[in-house]
Amino acid sequence: MTTQNSLLENLQINGLTHDGRGVGHFEGKTIFVNDAIPGDIVTAKITKYHDNFDDADCLELKTPSPERTQPFCSIYNQCGGCQLQHLSLDAQRYWKNQNFVTQLTQSVDAQQCQTVSPIVGEDKHYRRRARLSYVISKKDKIARLGFKAKASNEVVDIDDCPILTPALNQTIQDNKPALLSQASRAQKEVTLVEADKGIFGLPFTEESSAQVGTPYYTLNTPSDTPLKIEFPADGFIQINQSLNQQMIAQALDWLTLNEQHNVLDLFCGVGNFTLPIAQQVNSTVGIEGEQNLVNTATQNAQHNALNSVSFYKGDLFKEVTPKPWFKKQTYDRILLDPGRQGAFNLCKVLGKLKAHIIVYVSCNAATLIRDIKELEKQGYRLTKAGMIDMFAHTTHTEVIVQLTRTHKPLKKPKSKPTFKI
Repeated sequence: MTTQNSLLENLQINGLTHDGRGVGHFEGKTIFVNDAIPGDIVTAKITKYHDNFDDADCLELKTPSPERTQPFCSIYNQCGGCQLQHLSLDAQRYWKNQNFVTQLTQSVDAQQCQTVSPIVGEDKHYRRRARLSYVISKKDKIARLGFKAKASNEVVDIDDCPILTPALNQTIQDNKPALLSQASRAQKEVTLVEADKGIFGLPFTEESSAQVGTPYYTLNTPSDTPLKIEFPADGFIQINQSLNQQMIAQALDWLTLNEQHNVLDLFCGVGNFTLPIAQQVNSTVGIEGEQNLVNTATQNAQHNALNSVSFYKGDLFKEVTPKPWFKKQTYDRILLDPGRQGAFNLCKVLGKLKAHIIVYVSCNAATLIRDIKELEKQGYRLTKAGMIDMFAHTTHTEVIVQLTRTHKPLKKPKSKPTFKI
């Protein structure tokens, strides 16, 4: 290893951060290197100095990692949609899972925790929802339809994306001329989603005006009675249909439900988890912050003949203890599926509901871990954990944990937690 000013020659990369940067070490200091992956030997240039670590760019790839691959997308280096196509799929999943497990073991009491193998699926043509931008570029006056460039508001033009479903790609190709004819210097967006009965979200075409009804998708469930789940065309939907199905199955298994249970589903949306749960238990309550989603979830329960489900509008970031679904209530099981911000204030009081098991689904491991610490104070322990590779070739993950009530609040974190595999 040699160094000259801000250059690090022959830097060995032996790790990967949660945001996809390579990790190396020089004279006891950690170096985070853009565009480097584990196994690479690189020349790195320091771009920013810190007390305990430095940021760097990869200037030259001296020896490529055995896990380095050729990106399969022709615009991978321009588009900001994917970040890990240059790393083998197996290695992506290994490091995503490794980072998640490491974060848990270093932060919470994991001595009773069993990790499970990551839930995985197809790595191409899995995305059934896409948000596209269209604009006339101020630089060259050319109209473009596509995704945002890396670290930029510029639009990278696309005709086909290997991550999107074939039906979405065909819709983009068929409607691109009409969309570009509406482009201006003010950037606009269109959100397209593939439902069971076609593509929804087209703003200007004859097809969009002919598209009648509300989009829906079908869930296969352990009860052998498929569920029809309607959702707003412009609203949230799990973008990976296959892994959504597997994730729900994992959650149901970890909840260990029976027909006597009363279950609370928080951040329930249109009932993606609530309705499969309701097929197996005595009663289910779903809480969601947006009234239109509450209305849709209620209709979904009615259409699927699930009469033991109740949905309520509730701001889960404000005080909830006076609410009728919380005050003087107990539940056997609780499921949480918040957005990236997590459920910090809510987790401070969940112990009052005395649920034996909580299953928490998250797209942000950092806020999940923060919230687990609050649940530990109320007598819960982490008992199962797993990663779901919902967004292959990106740095994003979905994670799921099971917490079990022990009635003994955690007073002092263990110094050396260990995982049981």
